[in-house]
Amino acid sequence: MEKFLVRMNILVVDDEVTILDLFKPLVEEKGHHVDVATDGRQAMELLSRHRYDVVFSDHNMPECTGVELIKFIKQNYPGTKTVLTTGYETMEDFFAKSIGADLYLKKPVLPKTIEEVLEKYGERP
Repeated sequence: MEKFLVRMNILVVDDEVTILDLFKPLVEEKGHHVDVATDGRQAMELLSRHRYDVVFSDHNMPECTGVELIKFIKQNYPGTKTVLTTGYETMEDFFAKSIGADLYLKKPVLPKTIEEVLEKYGERP
């Protein structure tokens, strides 16, 4: 059976605007809708108003960390895929999964890696 990619709604959460500036055009170029938030609280507000297929969240943010955000998403929006991103050298994949994240990516996240994640979660039989 042939597979195809569907248009997804993506939320990217990071307190570094340069990261948002990297993600947004790359994801939009693949035909997906993208919203951005600069902290976890802003992301929670967007989540209350919109349905997202995938949320990319930085780990270390003011107000509400990526860990808190992912736990909130898994509790309130269990069908949403979550990707935790971090620049911490000691962060391990098992930790990200223990908090409920579907995937963990170490920064800097390469454009090719972002594309692979979008293909993985956007592929439908």
